[in-house]
Amino acid sequence: MKPDTAGLGALIEKVAKARKPSRPLFAEVWFATTGKQDADTKVRFAFLMQSNAWVDAALMAVAHALPDWGVVTRVGPGPGEAKLQPPGLGHGKRPAGLETVRHPGGAALAILQAMLHAKAEGH
Repeated sequence: MKPDTAGLGALIEKVAKARKPSRPLFAEVWFATTGKQDADTKVRFAFLMQSNAWVDAALMAVAHALPDWGVVTRVGPGPGEAKLQPPGLGHGKRPAGLETVRHPGGAALAILQAMLHAKAEGH
């Protein structure tokens, strides 16, 4: 199935412009990227958002949108960073286009933005 690059592009821009994580934004990304999920999975994702566990919610979205992919993040005060690694790559190898994403709103938004870039590229 070919990705909706226009829709994902608009969502990438929305995440890039976000100042901080929000439930509506995370829900929009979740439904645009993960497909149909069972009720328990949806409840767990909603609980993470309600608890403001944004990095955990972002990692859960990646786990369902890009199964078996690795995520490397930098978490702390200030901007966050995330880089995704497709399955089957050895340490230090990365495909073109999957560069580190830096986001002033923190690691959770960087993770979402990196995931959306990968989805837009057809992964």
